[in-house]
Amino acid sequence: MAVETVICIGCPLGCRVSVSLDRGKRVTGMRGARCRQGERYILKELKEPVRTLTTTLRTTDEDFPLLPVRTSRPVLKTLLEDIVRGTADVVVSPPVRCGQVVVPDVCGSGADLVATTDWTRRASKNGR
Repeated sequence: MAVETVICIGCPLGCRVSVSLDRGKRVTGMRGARCRQGERYILKELKEPVRTLTTTLRTTDEDFPLLPVRTSRPVLKTLLEDIVRGTADVVVSPPVRCGQVVVPDVCGSGADLVATTDWTRRASKNGR
């Protein structure tokens, strides 16, 4: 039997939860979760961990070279590296509004990459 320690982010308490797993990685016991929400979070995290990805995409503007973006919903943790690599060559042009979908269904994840700031073309330093 293995024991894993997980810090719960299901609520603001941030409990350290010890989870006992059998050889088949099934949960056989849990200690330290102080609320039901935490128990649900831990079970889901062990089965299928997800994260919201925040990253940047290149732009065509030398004065604003990187556009901050995030996924529209949490995606499987195992897909994060694929998404970052799969969008490495994406280049965005203005104008972009905060919340605008920049890359739909990124890497087949079911989530969109959305801008997290407004960006309009500004005059560059050399007057272009």
